[in-house]
Amino acid sequence: MQAARDSFWDSPWPWLCYLPFYGIPWLWQRPDPADLVAAGMAVALFLPAYAIGSRTARWRPLAAAAILAIGVAVAAGGFVGSWTVFAIYAGAMIGSLRPARHALVGVALITLATLATGLLLAQPILWWLPGAMLVVMTGAGTVSREAFWDRAVALGQTQEEVRRLAGTAERERIARDLHDVVGRTLTLVALKADLAARLVGRDAGAAEAEMRAVADAARAGLSEVRQALAGQAGGSLAHEVGASTAALDMAGIAATVHGDPHATPGDAGAVLAMTLREAVTNVIRHADASRCAIVIDRDDRVASLTVRDDGRGGPFREGNGLRGMRQRIVAAGGRLAIAPEPTGTRLVAEVPA
Repeated sequence: MQAARDSFWDSPWPWLCYLPFYGIPWLWQRPDPADLVAAGMAVALFLPAYAIGSRTARWRPLAAAAILAIGVAVAAGGFVGSWTVFAIYAGAMIGSLRPARHALVGVALITLATLATGLLLAQPILWWLPGAMLVVMTGAGTVSREAFWDRAVALGQTQEEVRRLAGTAERERIARDLHDVVGRTLTLVALKADLAARLVGRDAGAAEAEMRAVADAARAGLSEVRQALAGQAGGSLAHEVGASTAALDMAGIAATVHGDPHATPGDAGAVLAMTLREAVTNVIRHADASRCAIVIDRDDRVASLTVRDDGRGGPFREGNGLRGMRQRIVAAGGRLAIAPEPTGTRLVAEVPA
């Protein structure tokens, strides 16, 4: 749309096709040499004023006034010609001013000047009234056209901003999902690798089994990374509860689960599943806990997840994982509360059910 405007609407020259209408009265009243000379001089003065006003907004009011003055001078000189053509050009030019109220005032003034000229010179009404009407029509049409393009530009800028924000949101989503997926996968790999290293001297078979488990965890993590990049991260809450309890058991943390994860709706469950994954990963990596309780609840309005451990507790600083968790829950219309306690930490996440 902007390209079409640049190639046609912003070019002043196609609109010069209306200029020959100046000579319409010559069809029934033959012009004498003075009329032709006056017409030539008027056009010679009009063209530079028209070019300057069409291209330079700063000089547009002055150019429009000059064009109107050319028409008034032709009328006052009594030369045969449709002098209101110049008033119409002036009205169209002034209609492109911004803000629009300035353009409307300018169109009104040019219309009044056209009417006053016709009345003061006692010209026949058909010589100037149609011209005054066309001043109003072309001026108002130009105001409307410019307002349309202003809205089109604003809409284009809004769409570009939406695209930019969408891209930012997608990058943030990928960062959050990858943080959760990679964090837990690497935690499990590290735990199993450490266990395999301890077993290798005492039980080679058990060490081999643990290393196979490391390979399985790595493959599962790779699959989850691909899902995160495709925007499909966040499985069912029931699946995540099973994976989280297995990870806790592997880390030597006694896990208890209260509530039915299957009762949580799919969308709310996906958000809570990602929250549970990050919460359990933090318990394993940072809490130094021996027990972790997972509580799932739901009423008519809210689905909630509580993760409580008996670790070191105390104050802490939110990192990227907790910030991503909070952003994900807030985006879903929920809330997140993390309460450090002397003997552990309690995390409560709520999302609309």
